[in-house]
Amino acid sequence: MKNFPLPLNAEETILNCDEKSVYIKNSLLGYNVIFGTLWLTSQRLVFQSSILGNSFAYPVKRIVKALRADVNIYYKVSRYQSKTYDAALYLEFDNGGREYFIPQDIAGFAQAILDAKVSAPSLPYTQTPPLRSAVEQGNRGLWVILGIMVGIVLLFLCTACACLVLPSLLSVLGGTGG
Repeated sequence: MKNFPLPLNAEETILNCDEKSVYIKNSLLGYNVIFGTLWLTSQRLVFQSSILGNSFAYPVKRIVKALRADVNIYYKVSRYQSKTYDAALYLEFDNGGREYFIPQDIAGFAQAILDAKVSAPSLPYTQTPPLRSAVEQGNRGLWVILGIMVGIVLLFLCTACACLVLPSLLSVLGGTGG
């Protein structure tokens, strides 16, 4: 088992660990699939990225729902290969935040979280969970790209009008040049 990435709190024990877990991270154009390790302790849910080693934690007591959810999460493995996940561990927090993880045993992890929540102490958030999840928003990336394209077209039209109309306007107003 990998080393736990954070210092353990007083009376905190590791209950579950999945070294082949996935975190669905929100991004501007939708979501990113981040591979790493997911730990459940008697007080926190902790994820550490495999590539960068970044980690974050959520207090178990602040999790309101933990269940298996049907999803359609897609990511490209290579130019010619892709992978789709049809289920994920859905977590809802007491602040309305939502997160998605994909451990190997989704239902088992959800039940372990609910069991640990009963005796977990109330801890503050060290990182606030996002209120909206890219998994639920579907093609948010498409709308962002379309907005950027519309902005580029409007910028071009404004620039073209300024380059064509401004010299004409100056000549009509009597600009004779120096």
